[in-house]
Amino acid sequence: MKTFPCSSIKPIVPWVDLPPELLSLITSSLGIIDLLSFRGVCKDWRLAPCTASAEVESDPSSKPWFILFGETEYCTLYNPNDKIYSINFPELKHSTCLASNQGWLLLFQEGSIFFFCPFSQARIDLPWFPHQEISEHIAAFSCPPTSLECIVSIINRCDENTLEINVLKRGENAWTTHTFELNKQSFGTIIGGIFDDEMGTFYYLDNASQTLTFSMEASKETNYVIYQIVTDSPDDKSVGYLPFCFEKSYFRHSDLQDRIGLKDEFSISICGAIIRGHGVNILINNECIEASNRSEKCQMKGIWIQPRFFKIPTTQSW
Repeated sequence: MKTFPCSSIKPIVPWVDLPPELLSLITSSLGIIDLLSFRGVCKDWRLAPCTASAEVESDPSSKPWFILFGETEYCTLYNPNDKIYSINFPELKHSTCLASNQGWLLLFQEGSIFFFCPFSQARIDLPWFPHQEISEHIAAFSCPPTSLECIVSIINRCDENTLEINVLKRGENAWTTHTFELNKQSFGTIIGGIFDDEMGTFYYLDNASQTLTFSMEASKETNYVIYQIVTDSPDDKSVGYLPFCFEKSYFRHSDLQDRIGLKDEFSISICGAIIRGHGVNILINNECIEASNRSEKCQMKGIWIQPRFFKIPTTQSW
């Protein structure tokens, strides 16, 4: 019988004892759902280092995912490949999403306002917000909340003739409130917001093809301007262009209601998202889908989101 020297026999390494560098290599090649399953295997795998987002979902050409939720912590998660998952996001229960950008959600929940990454459960609480009830508030933020340059802007209508914008910079512990009198101007229902890095300006769109620009660097008299958006190329060369693209009725045009199997008695309030494309930012505007039978309607909420996985230190704060 042939024998082998003991030194040539390699010990079997348990899966839980895989070196961190190998675990990191594995996680960097996984999609979001596979990454969540991977992290659920054991404590060591959950604590394994991983990249900020899976390579598949960080591709700028990838389409956003959709989260559908109601008054429970269980949500329906839909990806563009017609796959549907049931997933538990407790933070979404009783929450209103004000903005979605690069995998981060800005949520308002029972008086609290915070950033939340649903796939990693990362949460960053913000200071007390001036309003304890949310009604048609729309937000935009300049960059991920982990950045020192992050600025949050939330707009709402005080009355028919007055708009209010509350602004918070990273590191500040109080919101700054700006109010604008529309005077003879009009501005419709606000359906989306985005920040332009190059101009340092927030843009808010309404349902009447108008945009309100807000800049904190301008003087108080000129820090907001309302423009009419035209779709045809103007002959007047002095007419400017929006520094982003936008999508209206994105949910309707995607036929997602039929694909999910959502019945007609459901009404859905949908929060749009900022999609980072190839060289251009795309704003998916908010939508409201009314039930065909309003007497028996069930109210649901939806969020467009680019799937990302962010790990942040336990000491991370605003």
